[in-house]
Amino acid sequence: MTAVKKTLGERLGKASGWLPAIAAFLCLGLFAMAAIALLDVNAEPKGGQSANITAVSAQGFSGLRRLLEARGHTVTVNRMEDGPLLDKADIEIITLDDDGGTLTYAYNFEDEDTASASASASASASTSVGPALSSADGATSDSAASADTSSADPQYGAVQIPDPRRSRHVLQSPLGRAVLIVAPKWQAGPDRLNPRWAMGQSLIGTSTISDALKILAPMTDTPAPDDKTAARVPSEDAFTRTVRSGDRLVTFDKADYAVKRDMQAVVTTGKAGKRTTMHEGVSRAVTLTPASGQSLFKAPLTASRITALQSIEGPNLQPILTGPEGQPVLSRVIVTRGRPQPKVPVYLLSDPDLLNNLILADPQKVVAALNLVDAVTPAVTPAGAKSHIVFNLTFNGISFDHDLLHALARPPFIGVPLCLLIAGLGLMWAAFARFGPAREAPLNAPLGRGVQTLADNAARLMAITLKETRLGPAYADLIRDSVIRERGYVAGRHTGPLAEAPDDLAERIGQAHKTTDSFTDLKARSAKVLTVHQLIGITLKLHAWKTEIQRAHS
Repeated sequence: MTAVKKTLGERLGKASGWLPAIAAFLCLGLFAMAAIALLDVNAEPKGGQSANITAVSAQGFSGLRRLLEARGHTVTVNRMEDGPLLDKADIEIITLDDDGGTLTYAYNFEDEDTASASASASASASTSVGPALSSADGATSDSAASADTSSADPQYGAVQIPDPRRSRHVLQSPLGRAVLIVAPKWQAGPDRLNPRWAMGQSLIGTSTISDALKILAPMTDTPAPDDKTAARVPSEDAFTRTVRSGDRLVTFDKADYAVKRDMQAVVTTGKAGKRTTMHEGVSRAVTLTPASGQSLFKAPLTASRITALQSIEGPNLQPILTGPEGQPVLSRVIVTRGRPQPKVPVYLLSDPDLLNNLILADPQKVVAALNLVDAVTPAVTPAGAKSHIVFNLTFNGISFDHDLLHALARPPFIGVPLCLLIAGLGLMWAAFARFGPAREAPLNAPLGRGVQTLADNAARLMAITLKETRLGPAYADLIRDSVIRERGYVAGRHTGPLAEAPDDLAERIGQAHKTTDSFTDLKARSAKVLTVHQLIGITLKLHAWKTEIQRAHS
């Protein structure tokens, strides 16, 4: 074992030889971490159990994106609040996940601490109501949920209001020449027992959908008066409502959306003979018929089987596609009461099952989904060109933050970190190219820094006083002692009348090796030098005398 370890050590060499490689690896690792940080801030989020374009669960829409890309369309995912750094797309698709990231809580209390507490309690109550609605009667339960949230008196509880920024985005500053909004329908999230699985089919409350769709009407957002006693009580008329949200006054339309689903009552009998009535979605083949007066669809759209077909009616919705009973499934959003219409056509798809990943199980649903997207997408010029489709994730709560890291990771400021990375790599290369690998420590420790400094200072002082020539004999004695020590003689070992002087011993050693010059002669000449040039000449001859003796023994 010892022999093997020794052989391995000899093969690897000294540890100091690995230091340059280790240092280079650490430097490259630091630069790689910086590059990953710059690239990761703009990366798309990983798909999970949600109802957005990145999700791979049944409620997600990643399958639609793959289908559109397979047809040659340009698909972009936007996470920037101020829009992507590109020209306006042909159509913008917005998928609302539960509340769509659009709801906030407003209050109107004399005591703001009580208001905040009540708002939190209302938020928790509205969250806990959702799952229970999936198994209860649609009309009765949804009405009760609505009474607990948006229909509550704001003087005694918090109210849910849409986000004015989202409303302005949809109606005034969209990212496409048309907008398609997909309403939520299913609870989307991880399973409670197995977080790696997606939640099963569970309908969300219709009141949550109604509140989320309030962004389809114009809203105003103005600063609230500084006087806390003013404008505390919300004002409303037959069409609008104004509430205070923090230091802002938000005015929005009181649009009542009727959310209906294709449900059926199921009666079960327990062991004790007790009968329980449950409501569950009906799964049946659906054919969507074009509404009268519309020009987008020329023929019915067959969507195969859909569970609990969802339809939405509202005062600002014009039906385009209707279900088997004439209920609107695809509608166009309009603005009522003579106000400016949306900047581009805005469409609302009431049932997400027409576009989400459930369509991948049926080729007929795939064809229907692609035909629906093509119908609402404005014509592209030149004829035959593919559309540019952008999915907006800012409505799903995963938008970019406008911080320094995101700014540096996007053009034109990305040039700054790139230049720093290149400069760092150049400095690292220059350092290794100039200095090379680390030096090995000498076996015999050299003179300390202090001793070397003293010697340098002494040499400079002697040069200043013009006494360098007096160093000749001292240098001759230094060379003599070095040769005697190398030959194995120790000063002071032999004493008495037979003891040999060091100069005589050096002369005898030189004669034994037949050196060119005699040591006695060189030392005598070193004591007679008068200039620095003569001193340099004699020191060279003394060094040559020593070298001749060393070569004779090599």
